[in-house]
Amino acid sequence: MKKPYKHMPVIEFDDIMLRTITKKDYMDMFDYGRNHHVVRYLSWGPFGVPKEAKQSIKNIFYPRLKKGLPMGYAIVDVKQSKMIGTIDFHSKIKGEHGAEIGFVLHQDYWNKGIMTKALKAMIQVGFEHLGYDYIRIRHLGQNIASQKVIQKAPFKLKSIEPFYIEKSTNVIDDDMYTYEMTKEDYHGSQQSEGHV
Repeated sequence: MKKPYKHMPVIEFDDIMLRTITKKDYMDMFDYGRNHHVVRYLSWGPFGVPKEAKQSIKNIFYPRLKKGLPMGYAIVDVKQSKMIGTIDFHSKIKGEHGAEIGFVLHQDYWNKGIMTKALKAMIQVGFEHLGYDYIRIRHLGQNIASQKVIQKAPFKLKSIEPFYIEKSTNVIDDDMYTYEMTKEDYHGSQQSEGHV
């Protein structure tokens, strides 16, 4: 039997494509990953040199296949042939057949509805292609943009807990909001929207 996480579907909407990330994407990743505003609420970055982005793809995305996770999607501006962000199942949920979603997007593409559509596509892939029972997603309290994206999908807020991390450029001391969705939640929302 084929392992579905090794054969992820390509997804297209508007002028955006979601396809598996490759090592060739590193310069595009460096372009947005060096921006302090883009990575302000993330546990990594900002990148100082392109080599850091290349190592990130090699050491973070590629090893996921050995953990039974898809490598991750590059979000691609088709007209520019440029990767403008990532959306991915970055870690498994212990004791559950499910995973947690994370995402990041180039600042030039904020507030265009791209991530809302990408997240809805990821939820569909998670439940229908990967067969997950359960999907989790999180954001920091100050990260209102991510909060708005998450709340447009039928996730349920499950917990708010203190979060602290020291980065090379700043300290994050905030509350972490954790949301969950089950396959039952997903199928129920699909039926209410008129999908079969």
